[in-house]
Amino acid sequence: ELRDVGRFFMLWQMLPRDPKPPDDLFQLALEAAMESRSSQRTCAVLEEMVEARVFPSPQLTKRLATVGRHVIQIHSLVAKLIALNKEMRVASVRRENLVLQTHMDERETELAAQGKTVRDYTPAQEVRARYFDSLHIRGFFRRPWLPFGEYLASKRKGGEAYAKRHDKPRPNLIAAA
Repeated sequence: ELRDVGRFFMLWQMLPRDPKPPDDLFQLALEAAMESRSSQRTCAVLEEMVEARVFPSPQLTKRLATVGRHVIQIHSLVAKLIALNKEMRVASVRRENLVLQTHMDERETELAAQGKTVRDYTPAQEVRARYFDSLHIRGFFRRPWLPFGEYLASKRKGGEAYAKRHDKPRPNLIAAA
């Protein structure tokens, strides 16, 4: 509980920004600014959060939406935070994609040194293919054999076997379009 908001912001202004303060301190400052009911303080804290690349917690975001719904400056700062988040996500995804592409290129060069291509099977894939071939030969994937009367009943319209074949949920093509 913050009892003296003025004292908190005096300490907040004296806090050095050179080593970036922890994210929890920014969250606490935003909470104190909303507690003070000052839109100027709230905007100042939000601007500092944008500069420090710190985002409010979901609870504070919900509270900020109700507290600052009439203040246009808060709307613009929230839009800046959203754009910053988008920019940071795009940058991290690009980095991950570049690292992944580097690993793929590295693997291709290792395979080329061995005289292989990417399409050649690895030893594990060869063993897996042989294993499933042996399962096919042993008949694990064959349809179960039925006596002739049951076979005819399964092919006839109506009954449980017919319902099992035909009563499948269909995709909603109208909603997908």
